[in-house]
Amino acid sequence: MPRAVIAAAVVVVVALMAIGAWRLIGTHQAPSRLALSNSTASGSPSALAGKWTVGSGSLVGYRAKEKFVNQPAETEAVARTSNVNGGFLVAVGAGNAKVSQMKFTVDLASLVSQDKYANYQVYQRDFFVRTIYLQTATYPTAVFVADPMTVRVPTGGAVGLDVAGKLTAHGVTHSETARVQAEASGAQGELAGSMSVDMRDFGIDPPDIAFTRAEPVILIEFDLKLVRG
Repeated sequence: MPRAVIAAAVVVVVALMAIGAWRLIGTHQAPSRLALSNSTASGSPSALAGKWTVGSGSLVGYRAKEKFVNQPAETEAVARTSNVNGGFLVAVGAGNAKVSQMKFTVDLASLVSQDKYANYQVYQRDFFVRTIYLQTATYPTAVFVADPMTVRVPTGGAVGLDVAGKLTAHGVTHSETARVQAEASGAQGELAGSMSVDMRDFGIDPPDIAFTRAEPVILIEFDLKLVRG
């Protein structure tokens, strides 16, 4: 076979492989970031006072950049769980709201991947992440305890907050700050936001397994439906 024909055939094969790889990347589906619902905040400032706890419909998870083997670009790994509990206290006075005893606990062993490709699921990732990297048999939960804070009572609509505190995961506690959007309507409330975390700060190696490799900095995201009383 003439060399020119062989060279042309090689070029075609490489091109088809590249097209196939990019098509695979193009079929990757990851959910959008967690955010507040479209509800409208309302009610008197005094209605904010009291104990607020996590209700049904809440979600917590992570979003990480990863690169599958033989793929030309990174995609986003997204895993979530509804197994979260906790709450906080609010005292209202002189136009301010004092927030204290804020603590949330997440069951890491129940995290399930939400992103997928058209031709296969990525649930295999969950097994490796849980057992080898998060070691959920030993460290089953992550806990965030916020510092007490005082904020101005909102006059309407959602309010943005930087919530500082301590995050404990994998047996390590580290200071972190979450960017939060908050709103309330009557006895219902919602907190949604995220915090950027370096896994290495918690003694967790970035996942690097046979078929995928993750970046060390991940985004922890949450949408907490709250109930007062």
